[in-house]
Amino acid sequence: MKLDDKDLRILSLLIQDGRAKYTHIARTLSEEMDQSIPDTTVLFRIRKLQQAGVIKRFTASITPEILGYSICGIIWARIGGHILHEISVEHAHKIETELRSRSNVVFLTLDDNDTGIFAMVLGHELQDIEEIYSKLKDNPDVVDAQMWILNKPTKGDIGVMDVSSLVERGEKIDD
Repeated sequence: MKLDDKDLRILSLLIQDGRAKYTHIARTLSEEMDQSIPDTTVLFRIRKLQQAGVIKRFTASITPEILGYSICGIIWARIGGHILHEISVEHAHKIETELRSRSNVVFLTLDDNDTGIFAMVLGHELQDIEEIYSKLKDNPDVVDAQMWILNKPTKGDIGVMDVSSLVERGEKIDD
């Protein structure tokens, strides 16, 4: 799907406030583009962006500190050492699936070979991140791994996480 200036501006406004009313978005677009844009146009375009998969979902961004997470880290692991590349890929997907199930893994991706895993992990303390890293490093399918501990991010949203899994497991969310 090719995005035009209106689509890009609508997305920008939704990123700033996912709960913005269509009338507010239409008014802002009308002023910025010096033309009358009805709210029905905004509604139609947002639905089109959703159907095309450009907008995946509307969600709340939660401050990690509110949930007791005080530290963030990036973990990288390379899966390999197998006779066939496909076996390494299969093992990487298995490890990726296990990491995906963890509520404190807030970003996860495989590299273009499907054998490198990058994970952004939140922790209540350093030990939480080191535990995941050690488990990965000790996995016989992992041929290399690295961990970076990050200071408080100054830009970006690391707060998108599945809080429902915390609630389902009965974990306490600090007040």
